[in-house]
Amino acid sequence: MVKLIVFDLDGTLIDSRRDLAGAVNHMRGSMGLEPISTERIVTFVGNGVANLVRRSVADADVDFDEALRRMKRYYAEHLVETTSLYPGVASGLAELGRAGITLAVLSNKPTDASCRILKELGVGDRFAEIIGGDGDFPLKPEPDALLALMRKFDCRPEQCWMFGDHYTDLEAARRAGCRRALARYGFGDPKSETFDFEVGSFPEFVMAVKGF
Repeated sequence: MVKLIVFDLDGTLIDSRRDLAGAVNHMRGSMGLEPISTERIVTFVGNGVANLVRRSVADADVDFDEALRRMKRYYAEHLVETTSLYPGVASGLAELGRAGITLAVLSNKPTDASCRILKELGVGDRFAEIIGGDGDFPLKPEPDALLALMRKFDCRPEQCWMFGDHYTDLEAARRAGCRRALARYGFGDPKSETFDFEVGSFPEFVMAVKGF
């Protein structure tokens, strides 16, 4: 029986590539740097905003703290210009909720941005908990936040699924002892992390969960 599903955000529930790349390149432009491709920026995503910015200015001699400040300020003002839910997410979340499964989000993106994006896209109220990377827990792949969610919702590891597109999601789940599902349609890199199953779409994930 599946009791709790914990979702990653970027690359799992939302396609945020263009807005993230836009914020990075706005920051770079404001510091006199040339833009870099969206495809390259996407490879920097997954380990929190500080690491995203650090990787995005690794080719330049700039003040990191100022670069981080500029990127965060611009991104906060352009969270959902192009960002959208992946196909089937809204209806799939509703279906999982009707099945009595508790839903949560665990992202390395800051909490406020995560909450605002989900609210703007109309699904914020589907989640019992939204934990971002600036809260009381270390970033994924540390399993602390995932373990805390299982304790809060009285869920044994075998009753919990972690669904994400990046090795940080899969490693956190492995270390917490819960099941691991890979969103192959996302833009994260699973690297060599193991997983219990992979899906090519969100509706496919819903079908798999309901089969347990």
